[in-house]
Amino acid sequence: MERYFLKIVPLIGITIFIGACLFSCEENRQASVISYQNIPAPEHNEMDPLKVELGRKLFFDPHLSKDSTVSCAHCHQPQYGFGENVSLSTQGVSHKPLLRNSPALINIAWASGWFWDGGAKNIESLIFGPLTHEDEMGTDLKLLISNINTSTYYKEEFKKAFGVDKVYSAHLARALAQYVRTLISNQSKYDSYLNGKYQFSVKESLGYKVYQEKCSSCHKEPFFTDFEYHNNGLDTTYSDQHEGINKGRGRITRVEEDILKYKTPTLRNLFATVPYMHDGRFNSINEVLDHYEKKIQITPTLDSALINGIHFEMSERENLIAFLETLMDSSFLELN
Repeated sequence: MERYFLKIVPLIGITIFIGACLFSCEENRQASVISYQNIPAPEHNEMDPLKVELGRKLFFDPHLSKDSTVSCAHCHQPQYGFGENVSLSTQGVSHKPLLRNSPALINIAWASGWFWDGGAKNIESLIFGPLTHEDEMGTDLKLLISNINTSTYYKEEFKKAFGVDKVYSAHLARALAQYVRTLISNQSKYDSYLNGKYQFSVKESLGYKVYQEKCSSCHKEPFFTDFEYHNNGLDTTYSDQHEGINKGRGRITRVEEDILKYKTPTLRNLFATVPYMHDGRFNSINEVLDHYEKKIQITPTLDSALINGIHFEMSERENLIAFLETLMDSSFLELN
């Protein structure tokens, strides 16, 4: 499958091999889910190669920020799964630490809510958050759009992509949203396994079983996230400081049952997206496993599957890590 959206050609058909395949029909079905031909997008912003390319240019352009020093890619770097390798970023225009870890942008087109607490209902509206936040890109949206409309280069680019003579903020958000939707990771060893082109080693196969038994209830295949919100026992307290940001999903829904719940992150490209959790508190996979094994904090909204923790034998840890390595996708981490 071609990596870049712009190189996509229409599919003539899908050939399903039977008999010689070493994988099930269910695996074959899963393999086709995450693809450029299957990107979900709203009717008002249907995928288009020219808009995707414009969005890519905007994503890497620091001139969108208040002082022309910070682009989207400063906190969402390709080599880190379009996330960042620090707990709390100081890359924004204010250089103040952000209050949450920069989430990896991996296969997020299929999500139903965005940000760690689901505060954005679509990717188009999500764009305006980091773009205007005083500690991130800090831009004055009206001034930015005015500058774009006086830029010969961008006026021509938006004309080609949207057919408009005057650019509005909606055009900016739609172009960026289109590019972000094409940040698809589907070329790992695991994906090759689903397509019958790779055979797991003994350790990888055993690790796959450990994953299925102990991790898959929240980190569901093939996205390795259920795109839902869970309290995984990190904390027992929360406050109203910073608009209640440490209430998790409960900050958005204002429902007690959602307090301390955060979106399940994907396990794809896991070793590139360290540190882990919504605040980047864990610096290794073993720290994460230690937490689930013996450091779960019991609160009323704790996910029921975690009440007794999750025990891992040393061999299970080693095998699980071997399997998680098969979710690494070097071609995705080299996008720009």
